[in-house]
Amino acid sequence: MINDIAEDLVKRGHVVNILTGLPDYATSVVPDEYKHGKNRDEVRNGVTIHRVPIIARRHGFVFRVLNYLSFWITSSLYAKTHYYEADVIMSYQTAPIFMGAGGIVLKKKLKKPLFFYCLDIWPDQMKIWGVDEKNPIFWLVKKYCQHAYGSGDLVGITSRPFEKYLLEVNKVDKNKIVYLPQHSARMNVGESKIKCEKNQIDLIFAGNIGQQQNIECILKAVSKIKTLKPYHVHIYGDGTSFESCRSLSKKLGITNRVTFYGRVDKEILTRVYPEMDAFLLTLCSEKKIGFVANTVPAKLQGYMSAGKPILASVDGGAKEINEECKCGVAVPADDVKGYAAAITDFIENPDKYSECGKRAQKYFNDNYDREVVMDKLEGYLIKLAKGNH
Repeated sequence: MINDIAEDLVKRGHVVNILTGLPDYATSVVPDEYKHGKNRDEVRNGVTIHRVPIIARRHGFVFRVLNYLSFWITSSLYAKTHYYEADVIMSYQTAPIFMGAGGIVLKKKLKKPLFFYCLDIWPDQMKIWGVDEKNPIFWLVKKYCQHAYGSGDLVGITSRPFEKYLLEVNKVDKNKIVYLPQHSARMNVGESKIKCEKNQIDLIFAGNIGQQQNIECILKAVSKIKTLKPYHVHIYGDGTSFESCRSLSKKLGITNRVTFYGRVDKEILTRVYPEMDAFLLTLCSEKKIGFVANTVPAKLQGYMSAGKPILASVDGGAKEINEECKCGVAVPADDVKGYAAAITDFIENPDKYSECGKRAQKYFNDNYDREVVMDKLEGYLIKLAKGNH
């Protein structure tokens, strides 16, 4: 996503520098071409990229923490010791909150405004790892979060419920908060690359398979569906819960109803999507993972652009959007029984949902189209650069 934003800003006539770490996200290890000081500075599609050393995330909680802390330190040091010219600074904050450290240093050093773009909500994100208010680390990180979010001259949020959390927990000035949903590339579906039995209903989940995504809810719901009409669930993606979900599928005795394909190229999905009848979207409840449950997953926008009904078990922002645009059905997160009933209703009465895909596509065009979001972002950045904040 940040690559799209940076390249689009260059196309619009702006000069863009990115301060980032070594690219270990996809594989959890640093590629050979970036080891031993290689390719620390690059120019790609007009964007100048400066990379700082990090400890690769590898696997496990300890290395994940070391990865986060190493980028916090090296990005801050780089920002302090290297010369930059900038009219405005943008911090693209996914997990962890420490990703914004370099931007905060540059704000103070250059005395320039900072746009803090909040895609993940902290400190509640830590609850996914079992770190909650009972842990002293939670309170230390909370203090830093208040400092980080408070450093932003504008704080962009991708989910409207984030505003309440930022106001109450992180004490952010309400006048600084602006709503800027994540953009999504339009899913240009092509000819199918698979052959589905079209005497059946085909349902798909595509994306990361981790704790937060709650694929277990899909599997448990499928195990409760009693319809005699033929259907199949296709699950594309990989992640920390992939193997446990496959094992759960076997344990529940639903392997004849569910197929796991693993990670595939986006190009493959564009050829799979036309054969699907509806998309599945699940997240854990706020009870399990805290306020993070209010995150609007980027896959929702991708689903909408493809113009198919969305069957969801979610809370917060994702549920609000689903209900607002009437693009399918949304039951509460973790409501296995309710989700099974919703999926069953779609399987047995697909004609009821015939307009949902069109409404989803229209909502995407009005709110998530790349140009629409970029126009808003550019407007905020220009406003800050001119001192209107």
